[in-house]
Amino acid sequence: SSWLKQIFSLSFRGDLFLFKDERHQPTALMMSRAAKGLRHVVMIGVKETTSNEQILAVKEGLAALKDTCGILEFEFGTDLKLPSGQSHPAGKNRTCTWYADFPSVEAYEAYAAHPEHVKVINDLIKPIMEPGSRAAIQYER
Repeated sequence: SSWLKQIFSLSFRGDLFLFKDERHQPTALMMSRAAKGLRHVVMIGVKETTSNEQILAVKEGLAALKDTCGILEFEFGTDLKLPSGQSHPAGKNRTCTWYADFPSVEAYEAYAAHPEHVKVINDLIKPIMEPGSRAAIQYER
């Protein structure tokens, strides 16, 4: 195919592929499908007095960590407050959820201890979080 003719060199390091052009300049970096990473998922409930502005501040604070904390992808969401989720037999839904993908366990652990992450927790999340409502998991992707 035509794109294959344009690839002059391919480097392989673990699960990363670096494509280079005829001048040996990098042209693309790809992760193999076999590459594994880590997904961190958190859910919290918030206090009744929490405003939409405070929840938006949490969303923006977490989103700002992408460039400083090694996050590959992330998503933040708030509960739709559907009747089935508010009266579920196992308990009421949490209010907010956040997931973040990392290339490795080491990258996640660096994020977990990063001062900017800790600042978001202390300044934005803890003041609105319903005590005891945090649930989290990290798993290999």
